[in-house]
Amino acid sequence: MTSSKTFLIAGVGDDLGRAFAERALRAGHRVVAIVRRPEQVAEFEALEPGLAFARVLDIGSATGIEPAIRSVEEDIAPIDFLVAGTDHGESTVDDLRRQRDIYVFGTVAVVKAILPGMRNRGGTIVVVTSDTMPSYQGSKFALMGIMLSLATEVAPFGVRVMMVGPDAFRSAWTDGVLVLESDNGPLALNAAVPESPSR
Repeated sequence: MTSSKTFLIAGVGDDLGRAFAERALRAGHRVVAIVRRPEQVAEFEALEPGLAFARVLDIGSATGIEPAIRSVEEDIAPIDFLVAGTDHGESTVDDLRRQRDIYVFGTVAVVKAILPGMRNRGGTIVVVTSDTMPSYQGSKFALMGIMLSLATEVAPFGVRVMMVGPDAFRSAWTDGVLVLESDNGPLALNAAVPESPSR
């Protein structure tokens, strides 16, 4: 295995985000989870003491994102991988507004807070853009457009931007669906969940 990396994963409360986090922990990486409620901190950190960390943060609000990211990088380690966009909302109008705030504006705010450090040392940003719900598409395409442009901008700094678009998935994931370490490098995904090409 390559040397230990630090993952920041938003949306560990859903099955896909949790699968990313657990796989990274089993591979010996540090994982900092963004959670919504204080009681989730201890539950997540108990998964792998010393490697699993959690921070309470509402990424649907710009308030606190930059200080939180700075705190993670100062207190734990510089972030090597950001995994975002795994959390899905519902379909009422109010839910759609909240989904946009979290999935588009919140994700962009987290990326902006992480990029200064990654520009200096390189890193990988993974955005999950699933097709699981029709109501999800507006936010998905907005974020895809932003990330495609960002990928070109940050490539000269050694920062990779990857978009992963799995089909609808079951509520439970089995080992091997997500492979975070392989001969092809970290976050290579197998045929069950094909990796979208970075641009």
